[in-house]
Amino acid sequence: METTLAAHEEWSPLRKIGFRFIFILFLLFILPFPFTIPLNVFNESWLDTQFSDFWTWVTNLVGTKLLGLKELSSTPTGSGDMSFNWVQYGLFTTLALIGTIIWSLIDKGRKNYYRPWRWFVLITVYYLVFYMLLYGFIKVFWLQMPQLRIDRLLRTYGQSSPMGLLWTFMGASKTYSVYAGMSEVIAGTLLIFRRTRTLGGLVTFGVMFNVFMLNMAYDVPVKLFSAQLMFMGLYIAMIDRKAIFGLLLFQKPEKITPWPPMFKTQWKKNVLLLIQVLLVFYFFQSQISRDLRSRKQYGELRPKSALLGLYDVEHYIKNGDTLPPLLTDKERWQRLIFEDPNRSIAIFMDDRVRYYSSTIDTVEMTVTFTIGRDSLKKEYPLSYQKLDDGLTLSGVFEQDTLQMKLKTYDLSNFYLTNRGFNWVNEVPWHRYDPNPKPNW
Repeated sequence: METTLAAHEEWSPLRKIGFRFIFILFLLFILPFPFTIPLNVFNESWLDTQFSDFWTWVTNLVGTKLLGLKELSSTPTGSGDMSFNWVQYGLFTTLALIGTIIWSLIDKGRKNYYRPWRWFVLITVYYLVFYMLLYGFIKVFWLQMPQLRIDRLLRTYGQSSPMGLLWTFMGASKTYSVYAGMSEVIAGTLLIFRRTRTLGGLVTFGVMFNVFMLNMAYDVPVKLFSAQLMFMGLYIAMIDRKAIFGLLLFQKPEKITPWPPMFKTQWKKNVLLLIQVLLVFYFFQSQISRDLRSRKQYGELRPKSALLGLYDVEHYIKNGDTLPPLLTDKERWQRLIFEDPNRSIAIFMDDRVRYYSSTIDTVEMTVTFTIGRDSLKKEYPLSYQKLDDGLTLSGVFEQDTLQMKLKTYDLSNFYLTNRGFNWVNEVPWHRYDPNPKPNW
């Protein structure tokens, strides 16, 4: 009975105009999802590419011809707040306004949009589910803000960008990263079921509002997209706004919006249910399997260097001359870091940092440093010898004969990694240790 009444209810002009605008705007953001999902299963991306190429062309046309901007780059950089993105969001909003005006003029007599609204809500919900699971699981598996690398432990707050500081404090705690990720996963999971969909919208809004504020406060260039997901979550929650406000503000019970089956015939219900189950299974399976692989590629289970550690350069002999550890020396190494199997990091006395491609041969006992690429590439193999408390390195490096004695620096000296969790604290442990002092 409630379904029949809702299907024949007379919508107010404002409600109809609001639906038209939200419908056009959200679908401009959402499409071609979910039609790309079956293609993605088979690693096909042509539909995504067609949509992306079309909107890139239109956005560049608007930006250059109407706004007088230079050609806008859409090349992925990791930023979602490029000039291109701002122009595209402005374009979509303008198209939604124009589309709403035209739609309102040619469709004045319609009583409501109940049926298309229900399909629209369903598509929006699954779009949110997809992205909440995507961003949630990469935090759960400690991948988005990963375990702190050794070189990051040596950086000062002042040298870090606001975004770098955010990544550092999130990466410093696996517990908090998992909590933040599970909040997003739970929000996405609640959206799946009709009985918990309103709660899922509220949780999605709350979680994404926090993400949005972090992006604003720490200048993370995903402000537009986080705001988009936040408002989509709010829209889903506000479908039951009367019941929410009645309970929380007015202490007056209100009926919630019914979510009856989309079809009356049983076979259509079964087909839609099967599609939804397959979608949810694909969302969970694809994200979890991808992130499990990523943990072994660049996460906490990634391969480590055979000489893993931070080393202080105690003695540095160049062409027979011993160079003392003077902060004014621009050639002497102060520290050497081995963490990734194919990379090493040298920190000079003046705190300059240089990254080298390097390979370690544990049989020949050599570390080969590579400088340059292609025809300009040069390799410098240095012999190493393990000591009880470090290493020795010797050989020819960039035409200089070097001999170095390195002493292992105990990584547990860093407050950020050695403090751990404590139920009992007699005094607040609010400490800062300057750059770890070298062993010498």
